[in-house]
Amino acid sequence: MKYNIEILRLIAVVLITFTHTRNTLDSGVFVYIIEDLPQLGTLTLSIISGYLYWTSSKNRKSIFAKKVRTLAIPYLIANGVVIAANLIAYYGFGYNFLNRLSFDYSLITEGLFALNSAPVNPPTYFIRDIFIIFALIELVRNRNFYMLLILVPYAVFGHLLLRYDILALFLTGAVIAHTEKYVKRFYPYIISILLIISIFAILITDIYTYKYVVALLIFTVFFNLKLRFFNVGGFSYLLHLYHSPVIVTTFPLLALYVINPYLSVILQITVAIFACFVIYLLTRKFEKLKILSGGR
Repeated sequence: MKYNIEILRLIAVVLITFTHTRNTLDSGVFVYIIEDLPQLGTLTLSIISGYLYWTSSKNRKSIFAKKVRTLAIPYLIANGVVIAANLIAYYGFGYNFLNRLSFDYSLITEGLFALNSAPVNPPTYFIRDIFIIFALIELVRNRNFYMLLILVPYAVFGHLLLRYDILALFLTGAVIAHTEKYVKRFYPYIISILLIISIFAILITDIYTYKYVVALLIFTVFFNLKLRFFNVGGFSYLLHLYHSPVIVTTFPLLALYVINPYLSVILQITVAIFACFVIYLLTRKFEKLKILSGGR
Protein backbone atom coordinates (compact mmCIF):
# COMPACT_ATOMS: atom_id res chain seq x y z
CA MET A 1 0.00 0.00 0.00
CA LYS A 2 1.47 3.35 -1.09
CA TYR A 3 0.13 5.47 1.75
CA ASN A 4 1.70 8.64 0.39
CA ILE A 5 -0.29 8.24 -2.83
CA GLU A 6 -3.48 7.32 -0.95
CA ILE A 7 -3.20 10.42 1.24
CA LEU A 8 -2.64 12.59 -1.82
CA ARG A 9 -5.65 11.02 -3.54
CA LEU A 10 -7.85 11.77 -0.52
CA ILE A 11 -6.65 15.39 -0.45
CA ALA A 12 -7.36 15.72 -4.19
CA VAL A 13 -10.91 14.37 -3.80
CA VAL A 14 -11.63 16.68 -0.85
CA LEU A 15 -10.47 19.59 -3.02
CA ILE A 16 -12.86 18.49 -5.76
CA THR A 17 -15.64 18.49 -3.16
CA PHE A 18 -15.02 22.21 -2.55
CA THR A 19 -15.90 23.24 -6.07
CA HIS A 20 -19.36 21.62 -6.05
CA THR A 21 -20.66 23.60 -3.09
CA ARG A 22 -23.52 26.06 -3.59
CA ASN A 23 -22.66 29.67 -2.79
CA THR A 24 -23.06 33.28 -3.90
CA LEU A 25 -19.49 34.35 -3.21
CA ASP A 26 -17.69 36.01 -6.13
CA SER A 27 -14.31 37.25 -4.91
CA GLY A 28 -11.66 36.95 -2.24
CA VAL A 29 -9.28 34.33 -0.91
CA PHE A 30 -12.13 32.03 0.15
CA VAL A 31 -13.47 31.97 -3.41
CA TYR A 32 -10.00 31.08 -4.69
CA ILE A 33 -9.89 28.18 -2.23
CA ILE A 34 -13.29 26.74 -3.16
CA GLU A 35 -13.36 27.53 -6.89
CA ASP A 36 -9.82 27.75 -8.30
CA LEU A 37 -7.66 25.60 -6.03
CA PRO A 38 -9.87 22.50 -6.51
CA GLN A 39 -8.83 22.42 -10.17
CA LEU A 40 -5.61 20.84 -8.92
CA GLY A 41 -7.62 17.89 -7.61
CA THR A 42 -8.59 16.33 -10.94
CA LEU A 43 -5.14 16.96 -12.41
CA THR A 44 -3.44 15.28 -9.47
CA LEU A 45 -5.81 12.31 -9.69
CA SER A 46 -4.92 11.95 -13.38
CA ILE A 47 -1.20 11.72 -12.58
CA ILE A 48 -1.91 9.27 -9.77
CA SER A 49 -3.96 7.05 -12.10
CA GLY A 50 -1.15 6.84 -14.65
CA TYR A 51 1.45 6.20 -11.97
CA LEU A 52 -0.56 3.41 -10.32
CA TYR A 53 -1.35 1.83 -13.68
CA TRP A 54 2.33 1.57 -14.56
CA THR A 55 3.50 0.41 -11.12
CA SER A 56 0.65 -1.99 -10.31
CA SER A 57 -1.45 -2.99 -13.30
CA LYS A 58 0.31 -2.78 -16.65
CA ASN A 59 1.35 -6.44 -16.74
CA ARG A 60 -1.94 -7.89 -15.56
CA LYS A 61 -3.82 -9.74 -18.28
CA SER A 62 -7.25 -9.14 -16.74
CA ILE A 63 -6.80 -5.43 -16.15
CA PHE A 64 -9.75 -4.35 -18.30
CA ALA A 65 -12.15 -6.74 -16.58
CA LYS A 66 -11.01 -5.23 -13.31
CA LYS A 67 -11.61 -1.71 -14.62
CA VAL A 68 -15.16 -2.64 -15.58
CA ARG A 69 -15.67 -3.64 -11.94
CA THR A 70 -13.81 -0.73 -10.36
CA LEU A 71 -14.67 2.09 -12.78
CA ALA A 72 -17.59 1.37 -15.11
CA ILE A 73 -19.99 -0.26 -12.64
CA PRO A 74 -19.54 2.30 -9.81
CA TYR A 75 -19.84 5.08 -12.41
CA LEU A 76 -23.09 3.68 -13.81
CA ILE A 77 -24.53 3.15 -10.34
CA ALA A 78 -23.57 6.65 -9.14
CA ASN A 79 -25.20 8.28 -12.15
CA GLY A 80 -28.09 5.84 -12.35
CA VAL A 81 -29.06 6.59 -8.76
CA VAL A 82 -29.05 10.33 -9.47
CA ILE A 83 -31.17 9.88 -12.61
CA ALA A 84 -33.67 7.71 -10.72
CA ALA A 85 -33.87 10.25 -7.88
CA ASN A 86 -34.50 13.07 -10.36
CA LEU A 87 -37.23 11.11 -12.13
CA ILE A 88 -38.97 10.37 -8.82
CA ALA A 89 -38.69 14.01 -7.71
CA TYR A 90 -39.99 15.33 -11.03
CA TYR A 91 -42.83 12.95 -11.82
CA GLY A 92 -43.74 12.15 -8.24
CA PHE A 93 -43.43 15.53 -6.51
CA GLY A 94 -43.03 18.11 -9.28
CA TYR A 95 -39.49 19.15 -8.36
CA ASN A 96 -36.94 19.71 -11.11
CA PHE A 97 -33.37 19.53 -9.84
CA LEU A 98 -31.79 19.32 -13.31
CA ASN A 99 -30.02 22.44 -14.53
CA ARG A 100 -28.21 21.12 -17.63
CA LEU A 101 -30.36 18.27 -18.92
CA SER A 102 -33.97 17.69 -19.91
CA PHE A 103 -36.32 14.87 -19.05
CA ASP A 104 -35.90 13.12 -22.39
CA TYR A 105 -33.43 10.76 -24.10
CA SER A 106 -30.55 13.07 -23.08
CA LEU A 107 -30.85 11.69 -19.56
CA ILE A 108 -29.38 8.49 -20.99
CA THR A 109 -27.08 9.78 -23.76
CA GLU A 110 -25.64 12.64 -21.71
CA GLY A 111 -26.79 12.08 -18.14
CA LEU A 112 -25.60 8.48 -17.99
CA PHE A 113 -23.16 7.86 -20.85
CA ALA A 114 -21.85 11.45 -21.11
CA LEU A 115 -21.34 11.40 -24.87
CA ASN A 116 -20.66 15.13 -25.15
CA SER A 117 -20.62 16.60 -21.66
CA ALA A 118 -20.33 15.75 -17.99
CA PRO A 119 -22.92 13.23 -16.73
CA VAL A 120 -25.82 14.03 -14.42
CA ASN A 121 -23.44 13.49 -11.49
CA PRO A 122 -20.80 15.95 -12.81
CA PRO A 123 -17.63 14.96 -10.86
CA THR A 124 -17.82 11.45 -12.29
CA TYR A 125 -16.78 12.67 -15.75
CA PHE A 126 -13.26 11.88 -14.55
CA ILE A 127 -14.21 8.22 -14.02
CA ARG A 128 -15.73 8.17 -17.51
CA ASP A 129 -12.53 9.49 -19.12
CA ILE A 130 -10.24 7.19 -17.14
CA PHE A 131 -12.34 4.18 -18.21
CA ILE A 132 -12.06 5.26 -21.85
CA ILE A 133 -8.29 5.54 -21.42
CA PHE A 134 -8.14 1.97 -20.15
CA ALA A 135 -10.27 0.85 -23.10
CA LEU A 136 -7.70 2.49 -25.40
CA ILE A 137 -4.88 0.73 -23.53
CA GLU A 138 -6.67 -2.60 -23.90
CA LEU A 139 -7.13 -1.99 -27.63
CA VAL A 140 -3.50 -0.99 -28.27
CA ARG A 141 -1.61 -3.31 -25.91
CA ASN A 142 -3.73 -6.46 -26.12
CA ARG A 143 -5.23 -5.99 -29.60
CA ASN A 144 -8.66 -6.44 -28.07
CA PHE A 145 -10.83 -5.14 -30.90
CA TYR A 146 -13.98 -5.57 -28.85
CA MET A 147 -12.96 -2.24 -27.33
CA LEU A 148 -14.11 -0.62 -30.56
CA LEU A 149 -17.67 -1.36 -29.44
CA ILE A 150 -17.06 1.12 -26.63
CA LEU A 151 -14.75 3.58 -28.34
CA VAL A 152 -16.40 4.04 -31.75
CA PRO A 153 -19.81 5.22 -30.45
CA TYR A 154 -18.11 7.83 -28.29
CA ALA A 155 -15.86 8.96 -31.16
CA VAL A 156 -18.72 9.11 -33.70
CA PHE A 157 -21.65 10.37 -31.63
CA GLY A 158 -19.82 12.40 -29.02
CA HIS A 159 -16.34 13.01 -27.66
CA LEU A 160 -13.91 10.18 -27.08
CA LEU A 161 -12.57 12.07 -24.07
CA LEU A 162 -14.20 15.02 -22.38
CA ARG A 163 -10.81 16.32 -21.27
CA TYR A 164 -7.65 15.40 -23.13
CA ASP A 165 -5.47 16.92 -20.44
CA ILE A 166 -6.52 13.97 -18.26
CA LEU A 167 -4.91 11.66 -20.84
CA ALA A 168 -1.76 13.80 -20.99
CA LEU A 169 -1.38 13.76 -17.20
CA PHE A 170 -2.17 10.04 -17.04
CA LEU A 171 0.73 9.46 -19.45
CA THR A 172 2.88 11.79 -17.33
CA GLY A 173 2.19 9.64 -14.27
CA ALA A 174 3.10 6.52 -16.24
CA VAL A 175 6.38 8.12 -17.38
CA ILE A 176 7.24 9.04 -13.78
CA ALA A 177 6.61 5.43 -12.74
CA HIS A 178 8.70 4.11 -15.65
CA THR A 179 11.63 6.38 -14.72
CA GLU A 180 11.10 6.14 -10.97
CA LYS A 181 14.67 5.20 -10.10
CA TYR A 182 15.99 8.25 -11.94
CA VAL A 183 13.37 10.52 -10.41
CA LYS A 184 14.44 9.36 -6.95
CA ARG A 185 18.13 9.76 -7.80
CA PHE A 186 17.69 13.35 -8.93
CA TYR A 187 14.76 14.11 -6.65
CA PRO A 188 16.13 17.34 -5.03
CA TYR A 189 17.00 18.79 -8.42
CA ILE A 190 13.63 17.87 -9.95
CA ILE A 191 11.75 19.39 -7.02
CA SER A 192 13.85 22.56 -7.23
CA ILE A 193 13.22 22.93 -10.96
CA LEU A 194 9.49 22.31 -10.62
CA LEU A 195 9.28 24.75 -7.72
CA ILE A 196 11.03 27.50 -9.71
CA ILE A 197 8.84 26.88 -12.76
CA SER A 198 5.71 26.85 -10.59
CA ILE A 199 6.57 30.16 -8.91
CA PHE A 200 7.38 31.73 -12.27
CA ALA A 201 4.15 30.39 -13.79
CA ILE A 202 2.03 31.62 -10.87
CA LEU A 203 3.52 35.10 -11.19
CA ILE A 204 2.93 35.55 -14.92
CA THR A 205 -0.09 33.33 -15.75
CA ASP A 206 -3.49 32.42 -14.33
CA ILE A 207 -4.53 29.16 -12.73
CA TYR A 208 -5.76 27.72 -16.03
CA THR A 209 -2.11 27.59 -17.08
CA TYR A 210 -0.05 27.16 -13.95
CA LYS A 211 -2.28 24.46 -12.45
CA TYR A 212 -0.55 21.79 -14.54
CA VAL A 213 2.97 22.38 -13.31
CA VAL A 214 1.74 22.91 -9.74
CA ALA A 215 -0.14 19.59 -9.85
CA LEU A 216 3.03 17.90 -11.10
CA LEU A 217 5.02 19.53 -8.29
CA ILE A 218 2.51 18.39 -5.66
CA PHE A 219 2.56 14.81 -6.94
CA THR A 220 6.36 14.76 -7.08
CA VAL A 221 6.60 16.02 -3.49
CA PHE A 222 4.26 13.29 -2.21
CA PHE A 223 5.76 10.69 -4.53
CA ASN A 224 8.90 10.30 -2.39
CA LEU A 225 7.40 10.78 1.09
CA LYS A 226 7.50 7.89 3.54
CA LEU A 227 4.16 7.92 5.32
CA ARG A 228 1.95 5.57 7.30
CA PHE A 229 -1.80 6.01 7.27
CA PHE A 230 -5.10 4.18 7.03
CA ASN A 231 -6.38 2.54 3.87
CA VAL A 232 -8.67 5.33 2.67
CA GLY A 233 -8.99 4.21 -0.94
CA GLY A 234 -12.61 3.08 -0.61
CA PHE A 235 -13.68 6.22 1.24
CA SER A 236 -11.89 8.52 -1.24
CA TYR A 237 -13.63 6.83 -4.14
CA LEU A 238 -17.08 7.03 -2.55
CA LEU A 239 -16.51 10.70 -1.71
CA HIS A 240 -15.62 11.35 -5.34
CA LEU A 241 -18.71 9.49 -6.58
CA TYR A 242 -21.34 10.78 -4.17
CA HIS A 243 -20.36 14.15 -2.70
CA SER A 244 -22.18 16.15 -5.37
CA PRO A 245 -25.57 14.37 -5.00
CA VAL A 246 -25.30 14.75 -1.22
CA ILE A 247 -24.63 18.49 -1.53
CA VAL A 248 -27.46 19.00 -4.03
CA THR A 249 -30.04 17.18 -1.92
CA THR A 250 -29.07 18.64 1.46
CA PHE A 251 -28.39 22.24 0.44
CA PRO A 252 -32.08 23.37 0.26
CA LEU A 253 -32.60 22.30 3.86
CA LEU A 254 -29.28 23.79 4.94
CA ALA A 255 -30.14 27.10 3.24
CA LEU A 256 -33.23 27.45 5.43
CA TYR A 257 -31.16 27.68 8.60
CA VAL A 258 -27.71 28.95 7.60
CA ILE A 259 -27.42 32.49 6.25
CA ASN A 260 -23.68 33.06 6.52
CA PRO A 261 -22.23 32.04 3.10
CA TYR A 262 -18.86 30.97 4.51
CA LEU A 263 -20.43 28.78 7.17
CA SER A 264 -22.78 27.36 4.55
CA VAL A 265 -19.88 26.23 2.36
CA ILE A 266 -18.06 24.68 5.31
CA LEU A 267 -21.20 22.82 6.40
CA GLN A 268 -21.89 21.57 2.86
CA ILE A 269 -18.40 20.08 2.70
CA THR A 270 -18.72 18.62 6.20
CA VAL A 271 -22.12 17.06 5.48
CA ALA A 272 -20.85 15.56 2.20
CA ILE A 273 -17.79 14.04 3.89
CA PHE A 274 -19.87 12.69 6.78
CA ALA A 275 -22.56 11.21 4.50
CA CYS A 276 -19.98 9.53 2.28
CA PHE A 277 -18.21 8.17 5.34
CA VAL A 278 -21.49 6.62 6.47
CA ILE A 279 -21.84 5.02 3.02
CA TYR A 280 -18.25 3.79 3.37
CA LEU A 281 -19.03 2.21 6.78
CA LEU A 282 -22.06 0.48 5.27
CA THR A 283 -19.87 -1.01 2.53
CA ARG A 284 -17.57 -2.35 5.23
CA LYS A 285 -20.48 -3.91 7.10
CA PHE A 286 -22.39 -5.30 4.12
CA GLU A 287 -20.11 -7.01 1.62
CA LYS A 288 -22.52 -6.70 -1.30
CA LEU A 289 -22.49 -2.91 -1.01
CA LYS A 290 -18.81 -2.89 -1.95
CA ILE A 291 -20.05 -2.83 -5.53
CA LEU A 292 -20.56 0.91 -4.94
CA SER A 293 -16.81 1.39 -4.64
CA GLY A 294 -15.72 -1.28 -7.05
CA GLY A 295 -14.74 -3.66 -4.27
CA ARG A 296 -12.35 -1.21 -2.63
